[in-house]
Amino acid sequence: MSFLPAISLLALLMMLPMLLAQRQSTVAGMQFFCVGCALSAVAIASMMVADMLRAFLPVVLGYAALISACLFILLGFRGLLALSVPAFLLPALALAAGIVGLVVSLNDYSSLGARLLIAVGLAAALLLVAGLAVVNRWPKARRACHALTVSSAALGCAALVYALSPLHQEMGASASHRAVAFEFAVAAMRVAFLPILFLAVIFTVQSRIIAGLRTTIARDGLTGALSRTALIEAGERIFADCRARHRPLAFLLLDLDYFKQINDHYGHACGDIALKHFAETVSDFLGGRGAFGRIGGEEFGLILPDHTEEQATALAEAICRTVRETPVTRVHQRIRLTVSIGIATAAPGDTITEVMIRADLALYDSKADGRDRCTIAKQRQIDASARALAAAAAQLRQSEPEEAAPRRVTRRHRS
Repeated sequence: MSFLPAISLLALLMMLPMLLAQRQSTVAGMQFFCVGCALSAVAIASMMVADMLRAFLPVVLGYAALISACLFILLGFRGLLALSVPAFLLPALALAAGIVGLVVSLNDYSSLGARLLIAVGLAAALLLVAGLAVVNRWPKARRACHALTVSSAALGCAALVYALSPLHQEMGASASHRAVAFEFAVAAMRVAFLPILFLAVIFTVQSRIIAGLRTTIARDGLTGALSRTALIEAGERIFADCRARHRPLAFLLLDLDYFKQINDHYGHACGDIALKHFAETVSDFLGGRGAFGRIGGEEFGLILPDHTEEQATALAEAICRTVRETPVTRVHQRIRLTVSIGIATAAPGDTITEVMIRADLALYDSKADGRDRCTIAKQRQIDASARALAAAAAQLRQSEPEEAAPRRVTRRHRS
């Protein structure tokens, strides 16, 4: 055996600490990949020793370690991809891969079976990387990607058992006509398959961690709606797109009525339940229309592309009705919620900030007119005085009258 497996061994030893570092992540299956990487390194080292010493015991140890590594790799993919497969299937698949590779290695070095196995192994390596890259991006093809990943890993392991085997070295040395392409393919399998496999796993885990962090940052921890920053960023993108296409856009500012009284009467824990219930109710009603997020406290924003003033008003009235008819149930109490909404549409030359300020002023009018209603913003110039008025309106909404609260809350008597 040449020095080529030493390159693969060195690469695996470099990747093992990276896999161990990600073992504490929330991604399942990492402990199996760590064991699989370590066993792969042991297998390659044993095969190298067997080739140098012409000893039989390292060969047995190498085969056992390589087949075991294949099993742990498949177990790792089972956790990483959340596969629901029978418990006996993966050990049987790993054993079958090892037997196929071993049987082929006992035959002629450049036989048709060997050429076919190496070609399939190299194709499996490419498909493995491709499958892991698209498995989270193509949810509709997820089952096909899962099957492709597992079968590619098993076929690649079978080809690797053949490529690393020291049993065919003597036959290979005496072969009179070796194909250069086949020699190159065997060398590529020895050097690249395992490093490519574990590198693809590392990249997949890192992308999942980054995606999870982005989701955490973009979502409000209590309600699950978009955070203020994510909502504003989404609003700027939607606003620019609608303006470029000359399409209408509306912004709704929603404020849960008498939220301070809910906190005072039932406690902040119940207030959190009310906020979460309200956000879930509105999100379920929207069904993916627009961008819905929490601005702060009990205020939420809804950006509606391709909505005229009439369409946005009809939607706002439907939201008011849905929230009114969907109370919070807490033990034996039903807390009736209502929402006030300010509606503003984008005019030529507007910025997203100006639209939001007009919606804020309209929301103040909804509060002043009795709450549980929606108000359309007036088209006005947003200057320093309008901004100050919007800020003052937001402060006034924080101090709601106590006397209106009892009629907003109903109780269900114990049965």
